[in-house]
Amino acid sequence: MTDDTGFAPNPFFGFLTLATCKPLIRKKKGKGVYIAGFTSKELCGDPPGQERLVYIMKVTDKITFDEYWADERYYVKKPSRNSIEATRGDNIYQPILPGKPFSIDNYRQALNFFHDETRRPHDVSGQFALVSEDFYYFGSGAIPVDQFNIVIPRTQTPHGVKTDNETEIEKLLAYLASRYPKNEPVQMPHVWSSKLNR
Repeated sequence: MTDDTGFAPNPFFGFLTLATCKPLIRKKKGKGVYIAGFTSKELCGDPPGQERLVYIMKVTDKITFDEYWADERYYVKKPSRNSIEATRGDNIYQPILPGKPFSIDNYRQALNFFHDETRRPHDVSGQFALVSEDFYYFGSGAIPVDQFNIVIPRTQTPHGVKTDNETEIEKLLAYLASRYPKNEPVQMPHVWSSKLNR
């Protein structure tokens, strides 16, 4: 991850959601898949080989932008000034003609604090929002996981890299379950911590 603002992914209000950025991951990955994000030199100075885990999510739902916009459960993900967390809302693509076949041009971008109109085609090309109700999010408290045989990307990649060793994934998940709360941020995003420490 090159940045961590709480927008993509968005770990607030009981769901971790990916609804912007990484369009190939959102388009190709489905329910039951685990997706993880790691630190980088750009994000917090971690050099290649020393990346730490920012989040890991099991995709529990994959929904269209139309569904994401209309579902009452995700209204809290629409950006607002109601709280700091609400300003990070990633539910920003409203269908112009709901229920129509997918088209990038069928979505308008709601006012938000992170993406302008130039980002709309890239974001919407992913066609789906990924939702998790089974996640760990460490934010600025990103943790080392080098004791596990997990494949970590050494450079930015649009589609990610895959860990095939299911035993190691199970070990990692058991380790996390024994030490950290699930489905809520352990710490706030890295950018918040950086600003607070200035």
